[in-house]
Amino acid sequence: MIVYPSESTLLVKPSTVVGAPALVRMTLLNGRRFIAAGPPKIIKNPQKIKALLERPVPCIAVQKRFNTLLGDFCGENVDVNRNGKIIDISAQQKRSSPHNKTKKKSRKVSGIVVGIDFGNTFTGVSYAHQNDGEMIDVVKWPKSSSAYSKVPTVNLYNSETDVRELTEWGSSAVASYRRSKGDRTLISDYKLQFFDHGRRAVLKHGLFLTDVMTHYLRGLHEYLMEEINKAQVVAKSGTVSMHYCVTVPKSWSKHTHGLILRCYVDASIIPQIRAPNVVIISEAEAAAAYCREHCVETDSLEDGDLFMICDAGGRTTQITVFRVDDSLGVRQFEYLSSSYAEDCGSTMLDQKFKELVLKRLSGLDLDARPQRQKALESLLDGFTEIKSLFDARAKEEIKHLPVPMGLDIYELNPTPDWMDDDFMAISGQELCDKVFDPVIEWIVDLILEQAQEHPRIFAGLFLVGGFGSNKYLFHRLKETFLLPRPPSTASPQHLGSLHSQPPSNASGSNLASIEEVPEMGIGLGGGSHAGLIEQVIMVPKAELAVARGAVIYGLKSSAAAAAAASTKRSKSGKSAKQ
Repeated sequence: MIVYPSESTLLVKPSTVVGAPALVRMTLLNGRRFIAAGPPKIIKNPQKIKALLERPVPCIAVQKRFNTLLGDFCGENVDVNRNGKIIDISAQQKRSSPHNKTKKKSRKVSGIVVGIDFGNTFTGVSYAHQNDGEMIDVVKWPKSSSAYSKVPTVNLYNSETDVRELTEWGSSAVASYRRSKGDRTLISDYKLQFFDHGRRAVLKHGLFLTDVMTHYLRGLHEYLMEEINKAQVVAKSGTVSMHYCVTVPKSWSKHTHGLILRCYVDASIIPQIRAPNVVIISEAEAAAAYCREHCVETDSLEDGDLFMICDAGGRTTQITVFRVDDSLGVRQFEYLSSSYAEDCGSTMLDQKFKELVLKRLSGLDLDARPQRQKALESLLDGFTEIKSLFDARAKEEIKHLPVPMGLDIYELNPTPDWMDDDFMAISGQELCDKVFDPVIEWIVDLILEQAQEHPRIFAGLFLVGGFGSNKYLFHRLKETFLLPRPPSTASPQHLGSLHSQPPSNASGSNLASIEEVPEMGIGLGGGSHAGLIEQVIMVPKAELAVARGAVIYGLKSSAAAAAAASTKRSKSGKSAKQ
């Protein structure tokens, strides 16, 4: 419905307008006259009209090319757009005339750069077209019911047939395995095997580690190409060149790099190990490249400053220290050192939550009936949403998880006091004490380990990774490492940054900074670590920071290679002429 003021009186009966709403005049709102268009049942009721006048309303829905009512009132060249504004459509009709039709220019075909963040728990993929650099994230995955933008790093094999044939991968593998576990083999957490065993690692049923990774990459890449074709990035008239930037842990050796690239070759993604269309970059360097492009806080960094990247993922967390180097006139981030820990990510939160639940169910025999195990899995799935939304305020809340009937909770005698109707009630404080804080304390220890190695104030701590996007982790790290502000000057943006925001002072930093702090012993060897870090930043799209950073690095790498090839061809041409 749309309502607009009028200086005249106009009455149009509903029966005189075919397929259009009725139009009447009303005197409302301090005696001003208004023309009201809408369904007869509404416009006959002054109270409903008054309510509609006091809030935004949608425009008139029409079937014809122009609005019948407005055409009768103001002429055929007038219509109403989606925002309820009256517009002149004569220019649009003129442009849409058959005599004025022009052929649309086709998009220039250029190469595509793909960034693949192969993680132990989840894998992230992003890509960009070389001619515009627009970042595109692959966030929809086969049979995924989760809103999470990454896909599980798992393989599913059929145990009854040839186990070397991959049945499903990713979200599809998880869903199928839950439905039928008897004849299926699910393989996960295999990336960590590369640290110790490499090619020789043998997993379940005689599968080699490199075979499992090759199967996963093949399925991932085939789906990626389907998504790229759906987006019509690849021209129908031919193919485009594909460039890949692969991320690996900084600690992996050159030999392990070769094993990874061999998997890409066997998966038919690249033609050979030393292919010109593939580059390798460390996960930390990819994250730093992303922060440089997408975090305004990096603009306030000065030559010689040290900062940390905290890549908190599903299974592992890595703290990496970089130094800002502006000596050559072009800003560079120099890698200095890193600390790494397993069992220090979001999956450890799942494990600790499961321990909490099992302790509450200690009086119930979960193996007595088959449906109880499935009911337990369903109960534990409810933690996924709690985990993703958990923040500092959640500490004061009570969380409720629906308890499936198959769990037979009411067989416990007496009924547990944590049961609230058909829900399990868990306080936010208990979740902090028994689930979140123990894992976060490990991350704090990793940060302090790097602080001991570089005893100085750090200019920033950038949070990336799946767990790095958790708001409670962000809050705890600010609480631990930032210098508190006096109440009179403190404000939310002075205590950290959830996302990159425009600077609010001359230095370009809108975050906590250290003004008068002793240069020695800050946060080291004592109970307080406040002032050790000047700012804590949760970067935008933290879970995809590594994949996106790989694309940024790949775009620059492919552009540099293309420029070098062009220069070489130019020199060859000049030599031939001479």
